[in-house]
Amino acid sequence: MVLGMKKNKVKRFLQALPAVVAVVLLATAAYAQESLRSPALKQFEDAGGTVEFIGSAHGLDGWVAKNSKGEVKATVYTTQDGAMLAGMLFSPDGSTNETAKQLEAYHKRITGGQDAAPGAKDSSSKSEKLYAEVEKAGWVALGNSSAPYLYIFMNVNCDHCQSFWKDLESVVNEGKLQVRLVPYGTSPDNRDGGAALLSAENPQAAWTAYVSGDKASLSKDKAKDDSYQKIDTNTAMVKNWKLAGPPFTLYRRPGDGILTAIVGRPDNVMLLLAEFIK
Repeated sequence: MVLGMKKNKVKRFLQALPAVVAVVLLATAAYAQESLRSPALKQFEDAGGTVEFIGSAHGLDGWVAKNSKGEVKATVYTTQDGAMLAGMLFSPDGSTNETAKQLEAYHKRITGGQDAAPGAKDSSSKSEKLYAEVEKAGWVALGNSSAPYLYIFMNVNCDHCQSFWKDLESVVNEGKLQVRLVPYGTSPDNRDGGAALLSAENPQAAWTAYVSGDKASLSKDKAKDDSYQKIDTNTAMVKNWKLAGPPFTLYRRPGDGILTAIVGRPDNVMLLLAEFIK
């Protein structure tokens, strides 16, 4: 009975959604994907529907509204001051259907793609904005370039970071997972070692050797000048976003496109790997 009532509420809201176009709604808490500003969207979720971020363009954040069966019923856009409208978004000259581009990218994300959402760096979705910044950070890729990947913020001399790598190493070597290391740190050893890692021609070999005890593999003399700027930018990102750890892991789940973060070394790495290996 309760489930039926929820479905009816969702149906009524979807039927009324087009009438919400251009209606200004009062702003509530700070806006993010995790805490939708629009009361109408919150009402829709409370009724059993879901609202998912699809991208940002021309100062508007885009969302898809899905019913309880997971069917996309509407696309809506929200402004920084809390207004909401439903429909399609086009570029100023009318030549580009921004909504179609966003929905295409969204479909790729929920079917295995791991790229950031279009315009996420300029959006109000905190998690998507962070992910977009991480994509542009200084990182090195270890493993198969076509395998699903995760980002790990780490210090080269962090014991937990090194142990975490050992947990993942065999799966990476099998070509089933790609690990993108994002080194950071302010101590001389972590800064020099991280800069050397970013400078390495074969970062996987250099990192594996370092973890095995060959400290010369990431010695200061192997670091290129521009790599220090990348390390410092990574460190600033960790501080600005107050990322816990190290390690701090961030990835988009290939199965459904949901962004996921892990603080520290996972207690059960098999649960993590289950997200990537089917």
